[in-house]
Amino acid sequence: MKIEKVECIPMVYPLEEPIYSGVGKCSQRQLLLVRIYTDNGLVGLGEAAAYGGPVQSTLTVLEQEIAPMLIGEDPRDVERIWHKCFFAHFQHGRSGILISALSGVDIALWDLLGKSALTPLYRLLGGFKRSAPVYGSGGFYMENKGIRELVQEAEHYADMGMRGVKIKVARTDTPFSLGVFNRPDKCRMVTMEEDIERVAAVKKALGNDCQLMLDANAAWSYPDALAAGKEYDKLGIHFLEEPVRTDDYEGSARLAADLVTRITGYETECLATNYMRMIRMGAMDMVQPDLSWCGGITQARKIAAIAEANFMECTTHVWSSGILLAASAHFTCAIPNGATMEYDLSDNIFRDGLLKEPLRPDSSGVITLSDAPGLGIELREEIIEKYRI
Repeated sequence: MKIEKVECIPMVYPLEEPIYSGVGKCSQRQLLLVRIYTDNGLVGLGEAAAYGGPVQSTLTVLEQEIAPMLIGEDPRDVERIWHKCFFAHFQHGRSGILISALSGVDIALWDLLGKSALTPLYRLLGGFKRSAPVYGSGGFYMENKGIRELVQEAEHYADMGMRGVKIKVARTDTPFSLGVFNRPDKCRMVTMEEDIERVAAVKKALGNDCQLMLDANAAWSYPDALAAGKEYDKLGIHFLEEPVRTDDYEGSARLAADLVTRITGYETECLATNYMRMIRMGAMDMVQPDLSWCGGITQARKIAAIAEANFMECTTHVWSSGILLAASAHFTCAIPNGATMEYDLSDNIFRDGLLKEPLRPDSSGVITLSDAPGLGIELREEIIEKYRI
């Protein structure tokens, strides 16, 4: 079996209303679809992360640097192809959009491997379990969205059966916060006291039957994160995601040591070597790779193994399309330390609309995988054509 063609399709879905995190504004959802065609008719599906910039940037790297190296390769040689592509370009980029582009290819190759073996990917990767619990992810800041509306949103997720709810924090206007760049926008900044009040209200509404997670999107400095974290300790928050800047391994380690609340991260980091350094330093209590961002399933497997050897859970970051959702569910089910995974509930046509048979959690907040080979998904071409750019 040989690779004959690599197709990369950039897609954009404009949001009716922008949503805000601690570090920025999101007015559209982006997707970079990767399809790898083989000479025996099989097609592998993947997705490359397009966070933090225009999808066209990652598209260019994928088409110009990664895709040409795949033609003629046997797609089942996943590990070899990953290393070939990475080390051919590591002087150009050892992180960022190069790794995002390679991640999309890697997911498609694993899909092909499962299809060629007539085996669902979770079983090919290890087959630890068949079902994965999920938590509802949302709780963004929005213009004219107050505490009452935030609480109603969280309660709705809990009523759906979600095992937990995650909301955004850290849109706080402090001198050393990354949020300082968001000041001119319509969605106002909040004080630290207001932010803690938001969290306390949601926690009170959810009670102890539904876990509450918080996501700071790497917006805070260590002192800000510590001040907020001490309040979260009192509330019984399940985990605090990406509290400080990704490169601040020392600050994250100090925070993990100082707080009872679990520190989780870092979706914005990539490669097993970097996660190994963070784990050695004690920078987090749970690892949280994004398969479309960290180096694909090939790197995520190693990240999860390092975490397991250090008695840590692995929870995947999943904030994109149904392709990434499927890949993350298979990955979570394959590993012994797979924790509750993210289920994005914000406005996103690519989550459900892109798949012919969307992956949805049942009334108890669990996604159960089928026995279909590979990722076990098919795409709706009309959605691709409608939103491709």
